Amino acid sequence: MACDAAAPVDPAEQTVTAGSSGLQYDAASGLYTYVWKTDRAWAGTCRQFTLTFRDGNVASARFKFPK
Repeated sequence: MACDAAAPVDPAEQTVTAGSSGLQYDAASGLYTYVWKTDRAWAGTCRQFTLTFRDGNVASARFKFPK
C-alpha cells in the first residue's frame, strides 16, 4: 500500500533485520530483498525506507502501515 506523496513521514529509525536475514542481491534478476521487523506502533503511519549503497547511490520507498 503506497503512501500519499503529500503524507508526512515519521522521523528516521534504524531498521532491525528479521532473524539472520539482511540485504540480499539476486544477480540473475537484478533485485534486492531486505526483510526487516516492523513495530506495531507504526500502525496508521507512513514510513520511508532509505537505503544508501557503499558507492553513495540512494534508493527510497514509502510504505503506509494499516491499522
